[in-house]
Amino acid sequence: MGAEVDFFDERPKNTFWTKALIRLDKRIMNRRIEKYYKEIISQTSNKRYDYVFFLKAEVITLKMLRSLKDQQSHARFILYMWDSIKNSGRDIEELFPVFDKILSFDRKDVQENNSLVFRPLFYLDDYEKLGENKEEPKYDISFVGTGHTDRYTLVSKIKAACKTMGLRGYFFLYLQDPKVYLFRKVFQKSFRKAKYTDFAYTPLGKREILDIIAQSHCVLDIQRDVQTGLTMRCVEVLGAKRKLITTNEDIVNYDFYDPNNILVIDRNDPRITNQFIESPFQEIEDKIYKNYNLFNWVSEIFE
Repeated sequence: MGAEVDFFDERPKNTFWTKALIRLDKRIMNRRIEKYYKEIISQTSNKRYDYVFFLKAEVITLKMLRSLKDQQSHARFILYMWDSIKNSGRDIEELFPVFDKILSFDRKDVQENNSLVFRPLFYLDDYEKLGENKEEPKYDISFVGTGHTDRYTLVSKIKAACKTMGLRGYFFLYLQDPKVYLFRKVFQKSFRKAKYTDFAYTPLGKREILDIIAQSHCVLDIQRDVQTGLTMRCVEVLGAKRKLITTNEDIVNYDFYDPNNILVIDRNDPRITNQFIESPFQEIEDKIYKNYNLFNWVSEIFE
C-alpha cells in the first residue's frame, strides 16, 4: 500500500525455551527483554515513524514501551490483540493506556473493556484463490493445528467418528518439541493414551496447509476454551469458501454465519451429521466476504 515498514520480532529469540519462559512469566527474562528493546530503540533513533504497530505485545515491558513512545512521540501507537486478554499474560492490560488505539479479535473482551475496538482476523489472497477452486475434494474433514489443551482428545473423537461414518479425514497435530510430548504424557490426564507417533514435530509449511485446505470439503477448528475470538483458521476457511466445523459457539454472532456452512460442535460431545458433510457450500454476500480480506483489515487498523 506504499508504506515503508521496519519489522522487528517482539521476542528476543524464537527458541522453544525462550517462548516457554515468556509464557511462564516474562519477568524471568526482563533483563534480556529490555536489552533487546533498547537495541531496537537505538537502531530507530534517527527515524520518525507515523505508526508503531504491535501484534499482541506479549513481551515488551511497560518501561520499554514508554521509552519507545518517548522516542517516537509523533507516531500513533496501535495494538492489535489476536489472543484473548486472559491468555496474554498478567500485565497486558497495564500497557493499554500507552496505546492510542487498541483492537481485538475477541468480541467478549471488547464488550468488557471500553478501550478496545472489535476487529476479527483476516484471510490472505491465497485463500481467496482457493475459493475459486471447485475441484472434487480429497478429504471430507481435515485438521491442521498445534496439539494444545484438549485438542488431542477432541481430534481423536472426530477421527473415530470419521471411521464410523466412512468419511475421508486428514488430521495433523503438531508439537513444538518431543519434550512437550513427554511433559504432557506425564502431567496431563488427556495425554495418558497418546502415542508419540500421534504427533508431528516439524510444522507444515504455508503451501502445504493451503494444499490440504484446497483438498478439503470441511475444515475442523478447535479454539482454546479461554477465548471467544475466532481463530485465524476460521477466517481462512471463510476465505477459501470451505465448510467449517468449530467448537467456537460465538461464531453464530458473526455476519457471515450460515448454518449450512458452519457446524458448531460441543467440545465435550462432538456430533457430526452426514447431512452437513454432504451438503454444498452456500455462497456469502460479496460485501461481507471481502470485509475479511487482508486489505480491508489493514485499512481498518490504520484508517
